[in-house]
Amino acid sequence: MASVVVAEDNLDHQRVIAEVVRRLGHEVVLANDGREGLEAVLDVRPDLLIADVDMPHLDGLELCRAVRADPRVATTPVVLITAYLLPGDPRLAATDALAVIGKPFGVPELTEALRTHLDEIPARVAEPAQAPGDPAFLEALLDCLDAGVAACDRDGRLVLINRAMREFTADGVADVPPGDRAFAVLREDGSALHAHEMALSRALAGEEVRHQELLAHDDLDRPRWYAVNATPVRDHDGKITGAVAALHDVTIAHRTQQYQDCENQVLKVLADLSHAGDAADRILAAIGDTLIWPYLRLWLVDEMTDLLRPAGIYTAPGERPLPVPVSFARGVGLAGRCWERDELIWVPDLHAADSPVLPSMVAESDYRAAGAVPVHGGDRVIGVMTFFSYARQEPDPALAVLLTGLAALIGTFLEQRRAEVLALHLAAATDEYISLVGHELRTPLTSIGAYVDLIAESPDDASLGEVRELLSVVQRNNARLRDLVEKLLDLAALESGHAQLIIRPVDLAEVVEEALVALAPSAESRRITVQSTLPGSLVVPGDAERLRQVVDALLGNAVKFSRPDSTVTVSLADEHGEVAVLTVADSGMGVAPTEQARLFRRLYRGGNARHTGIPGAGLGLALSRVVVERHRGTITLASQEQAGTKVVVRLPAS
Repeated sequence: MASVVVAEDNLDHQRVIAEVVRRLGHEVVLANDGREGLEAVLDVRPDLLIADVDMPHLDGLELCRAVRADPRVATTPVVLITAYLLPGDPRLAATDALAVIGKPFGVPELTEALRTHLDEIPARVAEPAQAPGDPAFLEALLDCLDAGVAACDRDGRLVLINRAMREFTADGVADVPPGDRAFAVLREDGSALHAHEMALSRALAGEEVRHQELLAHDDLDRPRWYAVNATPVRDHDGKITGAVAALHDVTIAHRTQQYQDCENQVLKVLADLSHAGDAADRILAAIGDTLIWPYLRLWLVDEMTDLLRPAGIYTAPGERPLPVPVSFARGVGLAGRCWERDELIWVPDLHAADSPVLPSMVAESDYRAAGAVPVHGGDRVIGVMTFFSYARQEPDPALAVLLTGLAALIGTFLEQRRAEVLALHLAAATDEYISLVGHELRTPLTSIGAYVDLIAESPDDASLGEVRELLSVVQRNNARLRDLVEKLLDLAALESGHAQLIIRPVDLAEVVEEALVALAPSAESRRITVQSTLPGSLVVPGDAERLRQVVDALLGNAVKFSRPDSTVTVSLADEHGEVAVLTVADSGMGVAPTEQARLFRRLYRGGNARHTGIPGAGLGLALSRVVVERHRGTITLASQEQAGTKVVVRLPAS
């Protein structure tokens, strides 16, 4: 009868496996997780260990490594059961397991598989287990282990150390001078670990050490995480005669947990829609904090210029900002190359000859490695996330999966937020438009109808002179109504695409200059000074007539809403040869912050404009917005009550 330890956290599966083992005539010891499984193996010294791969505390792979690292149970046969990894996965092969049984399994299949291995146990244990007396046998055995093993005598002198441990340190783990270590050994939080705090030294002092966590950096500055077990060796009288320690690499498990934490933190940010305005920065901060990356940047495609522009940044505390261009063209720099290739790019060494990072950025930073991942919105790339690290960052399949998933989450979030904002704006604008158009149409119609009634009630012998004033009111409101309808129809035609733009090279500087000349009489009549800064020429592709409408509307508003004896400033500039930027600023009455988002809607006028008698229909900014957008440009407005308004138009230069 053999003894079998079954380590399985799923109680239903645990009962099935235990029942099969008992029917085969063997004893069973049950463990509910990997840590309990290791304790049971050390306590029972079983003839067979059956372990699930996916368990808490220690998974099946870590459990196997821990067993192989302890000389007392290193030869214990293992059968792995997995629904997490495919049976051919190289990580399973590295455990030296007798067999791997995939889930789901049936009782006949499980019985046959376990019978094969359990039947071999009596023949195996019946053979003499005496090792050859040559010390080379023990040395060869220990060197076959992936785990590091070391032992010292009562004075702390190393008497045994295998190959894996020698690779970890220059001369072992007991009181080795820091300069002799192949790895810089730290606590898991990154603080220095002193010699007397090492597991072997603690065991020599009588302490049982279990799973001491160590962080180490190799000569390429790559971080690795290790877990160390150590125990004192005692003679028959209980006196300590030495100590042994076993060290195994848990980097994969550590990174798996790190990646899971990163994903959870990003999901928390995305779930908190109350801070959607700074979501990009908060997402980058979540990634940087959990993956220990000091610098990340999110770039989004500017469809107007077909360039990547910054949309979010994370810089770790104490880090100086990385000097970067204001934009990246497709294929230029790390972000541009990622955009062009539409694939994750790794840069293990920024200083390598084939590094895509701009030389100016490399020269101004101390970072060693970098990478970039495309952000998709549907079937197109809408942005790129770049990251930089002081540690060498080799291509990592698991990290690649994480980054690709995070980029997909970011892309989905950005597209969803954009759709939600558009839907909210559409609903609000529709309701508001119905109300505004009703108001703007009813006002002149009321005047026309009322004054026609007054004319109709006039005496039959009333002369034309007596009703001329009444007719002038009808005429004025009729013209206002006709102008309003024509502008609404023109705006609707532009928005629907029925009004076609005639695109030719247009000297925008000339258009602005002509508009200023036309505006001069109106400005002079109100004692308003117009200061302009214009280049000699600035050519953009566009419809000259429509662009003149935009300039007239912006200049007209600036003068109309300015106080007498104030100044209006107009500037036109070329931004990096990519964009023409027109800025019109006044120091007039301004607009309340709560109303600014609605100023570009049809017929909307600020409350202070409506109630001060300043004429207007609320169509100038709406028309300007549509014309600018049809030119693949942007128009923005910033205003402060009683301090003025600034409107900025950006048009692509090509």
